[in-house]
Amino acid sequence: MSLLADRHALVTGAANGIGLAVAERLRAEGARVSSVDVEEGTEWRYDLADTKGLDALVDQIEAAGGPLDVLVSVAGIFEPATHDELTLESYRRVLAVNLDAPVFLARRCARGMAERAYGRILSVTSIHGQVGEERSLAYDISKAALNGATRTLAIELGPHGVLVNALAPGFVRTRMSVVDGQDELESDWFRTIYVENRKLPLRRPAEPAEIAAHAAWICSAENTYVTGQVLTVDGGLTVTF
Repeated sequence: MSLLADRHALVTGAANGIGLAVAERLRAEGARVSSVDVEEGTEWRYDLADTKGLDALVDQIEAAGGPLDVLVSVAGIFEPATHDELTLESYRRVLAVNLDAPVFLARRCARGMAERAYGRILSVTSIHGQVGEERSLAYDISKAALNGATRTLAIELGPHGVLVNALAPGFVRTRMSVVDGQDELESDWFRTIYVENRKLPLRRPAEPAEIAAHAAWICSAENTYVTGQVLTVDGGLTVTF
C-alpha cells in the first residue's frame, strides 16, 4: 500500500485508540509520521491544551522531519458533567484540546501547505457534532464547532490546493468508551438499545482501524475533490435518530 508515499504527516492523540490506528495506517501507506500525544509512546510528547506553544511545536517537527503534507487531529478529551456540574476550568480544557488545538495546528500547518499548493487537513470529530447527549455539554460544543471550522477552512484553503475535512465516528472501541469506570460498549444499556433493538444497524461498535482506513484515503493524493465535508462513520447509527 502506498497512498501516502513520501508524505510527511502529523497525527495528534497517537498514543492510543483512533490516533494510534491512524498513525499506524498512514505509516503502512508509506507516510513519515510524526506522532504527538500528552502520554508516553509517541515521538513528540506535548499537552495540546497549551495552544500558545503549537507554532513552536510544528517548527520543531518540520525541522526534524521536513515540511508537513498532512495534518490529522485526533486528540480529544471527555470530562462528563451536567450543565450545573460543569466548571469553567473543565470547560476550557475540553475546548482547548478538542477545538483550539486542531484549529491552530491547521492554521500553522496550512501556511506551508498553501505555499507548496498541496495539503490535507483532517480532524476527527464525532457524531456529537450533530447530536447531543446529557453530561456531554463541553464535548458536544467542541465537536460541533470543529465541524464548523472544517467548512470555513475548506473555503479559505481550497484555492491553495489544501483540502480540509472531518471524520465523525459513532461508537468506537477505545478508552473513551469507558465512563465512570464502566465500558459502555459492554453494558446492558448498549446491548439492549443498540444491538437488540437495532438502534445501531451494524450491531457493533467500530474498531479504530476502521476509522483509520477512511482517514488514509481522505488524506491521500487520490482524494482530489472532497473538501469541507464531515464524513460520518457510525455504522448507520445516526440514520435511526
